[in-house]
Amino acid sequence: MSEKQIQFGLKIKELRNKHHFTVRQVSQQAGISSSFWSLVENGKRNIPKPVTLEKMAHGLREPKEKILELAGLDTSNNNNKENKHVDLADDSVVMSFEGKPIPLEDLEVMRRFLRGGKNNGQ
Repeated sequence: MSEKQIQFGLKIKELRNKHHFTVRQVSQQAGISSSFWSLVENGKRNIPKPVTLEKMAHGLREPKEKILELAGLDTSNNNNKENKHVDLADDSVVMSFEGKPIPLEDLEVMRRFLRGGKNNGQ
């Protein structure tokens, strides 16, 4: 067990207790097992991945940024990603979905759909 794991677990437990939630309540709301939650709180598991931290934030009814910061993650870039707008018609940008590039032919199908079934940009 690292000191960082232990401190993170204590902070999560403190938040849970502040809201008067049981481990079972928060884990059910988060969609993760209560045994996993308990191991995290007791510093016996590594600090979870960001996707799991977001689930924990949901279970605790806390902003995800707060939990990510408690885990030692920088949330300043996350906000920038959420606010970045990219035009689907821009071919100079590689569009992706779930980390995988979207093939150009699929992008064209999406563009056609968004244009109401029309082939051109009119």
